[in-house]
Amino acid sequence: MNHDWHKKYGSIVRIAPNHLSFNDHSAQKIVYGFGTGNVPSMAKDPRFFTPEVDHSMNIINECDKNEHARMRRMLSFAFSMSNIMANEDVLKRRTDEFLDVIGGTINSERSEKGIDIVQKFNYVTFEIMGEMSFGDSWDLRLEAQPEHRYHWADVIVNATFMNDVMRAVVCIPGLFSILEQFPPAHSRKTLYRHAEYATEHTTARLSIQSQRKDFMYHILNAKGPAATPKEIASHYNVIMMAGAVTTATFLSGYVVFFSDIEAIDSKSLLSCMYLNAVVEEGLRIYPPAGAAHLSRIVPKGGCEISGRFIPEGSRVSIHPWSVLRERANFHEPSQFIPERWIGASPEGQKGDKLDRSLPFSYGPRGCLGRNLAYLEMRMILAKLFWKYDLHWMNTNELDWERDTKGYTLWQKPGLRCTFKARTTITVLEDKDLMVKTV
Repeated sequence: MNHDWHKKYGSIVRIAPNHLSFNDHSAQKIVYGFGTGNVPSMAKDPRFFTPEVDHSMNIINECDKNEHARMRRMLSFAFSMSNIMANEDVLKRRTDEFLDVIGGTINSERSEKGIDIVQKFNYVTFEIMGEMSFGDSWDLRLEAQPEHRYHWADVIVNATFMNDVMRAVVCIPGLFSILEQFPPAHSRKTLYRHAEYATEHTTARLSIQSQRKDFMYHILNAKGPAATPKEIASHYNVIMMAGAVTTATFLSGYVVFFSDIEAIDSKSLLSCMYLNAVVEEGLRIYPPAGAAHLSRIVPKGGCEISGRFIPEGSRVSIHPWSVLRERANFHEPSQFIPERWIGASPEGQKGDKLDRSLPFSYGPRGCLGRNLAYLEMRMILAKLFWKYDLHWMNTNELDWERDTKGYTLWQKPGLRCTFKARTTITVLEDKDLMVKTV
């Protein structure tokens, strides 16, 4: 709907009395950027980024710039490329476990009915993010909990929708306070249970003495004021939600194949031109937060955005889907064309404005987890399609874009598929983009 409004009314659309939506690339740098001498970086909208259900603040919902900068410094090394590469064994091992689960369904009754690949992607990214976050206590805690192993992963998926419900609730004076005093059953099963899980796993990790370089290790050893257990749990509340669900959302693309599955590691994946193009195109055509309005507040004195003066105090945001589906930015924007990211290919020379795609946002609030997300996407896709041929089962009744509901994150329909072990391997050589069969 928002995209249709932009197509009809132009680059600026008023979507609420004091909220303007933009689909102009120049607006992205102003709204989400670092600021300039004339226009400071815009503050997060406190109505959109509400405290967690336990009234805690974290790297996502903290609106105070100085406090957010402190949190970002504390978390930055945990998400650095050097630390993620040092924990690559987690990424590879959990991916292999995911492939083993799929392999176990090939000759079973479940194979005939198909498996929900969306759910399996949620589970593998949940495992990766969980072990990287909590280290040695992760499996111990999952085995001790009374619910099934992936209950928290299921809770996270359902909680993403309730987050957006609460963002709508705050627009009605007094209703948020009422729902805090008398939380509905669905809220208790999702938002509240998610916060409880984050606290339980934080407590379990803090109770053990570990020198393993998981995320918690770097939080505890960061310079500056120490975070309280409540703050740490709040950070994990959003780390587990954003880190697991967004990457799982992406994992529906296509991949090229390697000559040796044992050679598939993060370093080799970084150098694979076509795989990287597939990842970038997947993020463009189906960005995990593509329907989101991450609103900001125009600073004192107002400023010009997309050629129009916007008064101070206005709520402004970019609608990423509209930017990415705009023909002025990408030729055939609704088509999945990885080659547009390869300048040497004919499709890569049609004037696509690649810098318009900002799947991890931009500026001081840009996503800390982008390095890990990229490695997860490459690793899981490369290994999955190396080992298996995939056949979608319910595509006749399912229209992905029609049946996917856009909130801050996507609410995705089930996508059932079957797998078959590969016997013929097709390898795409980056050097000349020639295909050969092994």
